[in-house]
Amino acid sequence: MKIIESIEEMREYSQQLKCQGKTIAAVQTVGYLHDGHMSLVNIAKENADVVVMNPIAMTDLLSFSTEWPKDYKKYLIESEAQYQQQSLEKDLQICKKYKVDLFFHPSMLDLYPYPVQTITISHKILNNLNTAATAYISWVLDVDIKQWNSILPDIIVVGQKDIHQSLLQKTMATVFQFPIKVIIAPTIRDADGMALSSRNRFLTPSERQDATSVYQTLQEISKWSTYPPVTEIKEYITNRISQANGRVFYIDICICSSETLEELDVIDKETVIVILARFGEVDIWDNIIIKPQGTK
Repeated sequence: MKIIESIEEMREYSQQLKCQGKTIAAVQTVGYLHDGHMSLVNIAKENADVVVMNPIAMTDLLSFSTEWPKDYKKYLIESEAQYQQQSLEKDLQICKKYKVDLFFHPSMLDLYPYPVQTITISHKILNNLNTAATAYISWVLDVDIKQWNSILPDIIVVGQKDIHQSLLQKTMATVFQFPIKVIIAPTIRDADGMALSSRNRFLTPSERQDATSVYQTLQEISKWSTYPPVTEIKEYITNRISQANGRVFYIDICICSSETLEELDVIDKETVIVILARFGEVDIWDNIIIKPQGTK
């Protein structure tokens, strides 16, 4: 496995691969790799000649802030040092095990000599999000553009778990005419139903138990034979998760086939239900696609 830390070297190497007729697939993560990430690697290997793992560790303080602090470079350095101490060697070993071709890990200071530049897309998904989530998505889009211009991927593989982010990446590739195919892969779950996520490591055992209520609630709803109005479904979800000590930030119940995630009043077609809830200090994102009886 080749390891590259320089943005310029990454771009030059990708150009060499393309001159050889090779296709490149990128898997972008926040590091702290798990089986969910590696399932994306397997899909990438099926669709491209070269697979690039691209972990970008970032502190929540920055990624969820609408304004970066004046001493943001200190936080970048601390975030990178923490990742190197806690997970970098483990991530390298996992990538070697799964035969990843290239591990691209540029310096955070090289990526962010200046604070995140806000990327604005007039999009239904962004209109639905709260302020913190919108700041997060803006950071994601900024990272994507930087990484796409460094890796020059033909394909990126992303997970359904972060469906807002995944659909926005597809939208951005179209809006800015990036020659990139976006593949959205199924969510991978633990035995208790929790979607695999780097954030899960911050949950205490009791918070972890409470957080399983998110997917349990989604599963319950998916098995209903008939559906009440969406307002009642949202109320049911909120009450169910609140009883498990969770705080619901938002619930989207949208047309599954619509890349704008158009909200529904009643579930009468294939639908995606998206939940963002907080347990302790950890945000849990999850979703499920349901198909009502009698729909095609």
